[in-house]
Amino acid sequence: MKAIILAGGYATRLRPLTLTKPKAMLPILGKPLLDWIIESLARAGIRQIVLSVRYLSDVIKYRYRNLENNNIELVFVEETKPLGDAGPLRLIHERVGLDETFVVIYGDVFSDVDIAKLVEFHHRKNGIATLTLVEVDDPSRYGVAVLDSEGRIVDFVEKPQRSEAPSNLANAGIYVFEPDVIKYVPTDRASKLAKDVIPKLVRNRVAYGYVHRGLWNDIGVPSDYLKANMEALAKFYPRSYIDPTASIDSSVEIIHPIYVGRNARIGEGCRIGPFTVVGHDVVIERGSWISRSIVFDGTYVGSYAYIEGAIIGERSYLGRWVRIEQGCVLGDQVALSDGVLLARNIVVLPFKELEHSIHEEGKVVL
Repeated sequence: MKAIILAGGYATRLRPLTLTKPKAMLPILGKPLLDWIIESLARAGIRQIVLSVRYLSDVIKYRYRNLENNNIELVFVEETKPLGDAGPLRLIHERVGLDETFVVIYGDVFSDVDIAKLVEFHHRKNGIATLTLVEVDDPSRYGVAVLDSEGRIVDFVEKPQRSEAPSNLANAGIYVFEPDVIKYVPTDRASKLAKDVIPKLVRNRVAYGYVHRGLWNDIGVPSDYLKANMEALAKFYPRSYIDPTASIDSSVEIIHPIYVGRNARIGEGCRIGPFTVVGHDVVIERGSWISRSIVFDGTYVGSYAYIEGAIIGERSYLGRWVRIEQGCVLGDQVALSDGVLLARNIVVLPFKELEHSIHEEGKVVL
């Protein structure tokens, strides 16, 4: 059985994080989201994986250049023009052949869906398509399905008004398809699964819904990404994870859960947590307080810094007494001078140096 991972999108809503890396390469607890997805497919016994790539594709290709050594056959199919999320299915069929049941998963979905059970459900229903569905509080962000007593999808509405949503069962971005689904993909334009394919399948009564109740995050915006890491911490490391190569002073106060990556160093008198991810090779100097935040690999945090509810990009430099308020997102290799304060929800693009504080909430620093 083959699986397709759709990882070619620009992910503009996740900028500045995705100005320097594709969305599927954003780390969850120290390893790329794509690693988590590939591992979930491998646990289901799927060894043939097709990666549909376009934006910053070289980053993904380099990361997975030797994956065959892990008994996984990985094929890259690169779009030469945007095809939407349905168009790549036809392209992949032309390149490598989709002649049996196959799985499709978005490269921005972080979940603990049991792929083997999903495929088993699909075969039992004997339809052309099975959509994984999850219960959500706000259906207006997603495609929403209505099921009958047999699990067949009888109605599907893409991004309805919240007050008009026919259910709270949202499309989770994980599918099982039969080869016949290719006939439903338009040939003359870029196309969307939710807009151009699924409604036709529903009308023909050949689409089913598999309801997943467990971990699931659609990483669309930075707050989603932060939430995904926090939920992963709570599920996998409720009492924290500290890599054996990390160095943490005995005076550091740890508030569970936290994740500390390889070769990280945390100085005396720091307070870290709760729900904080410290990446590989990060240095945090004495007296700094960090909570509910993600600090990417290779970043330096000076003494007595304060960071709350923020995301700090790779190889950034934060001087002494820096204060970063909730909702801030810093791209890669940002440098803040000593004493700089960033008010709430400020976004700083990569490779920017700031010598002065910014008090205007929500400002974007280009």
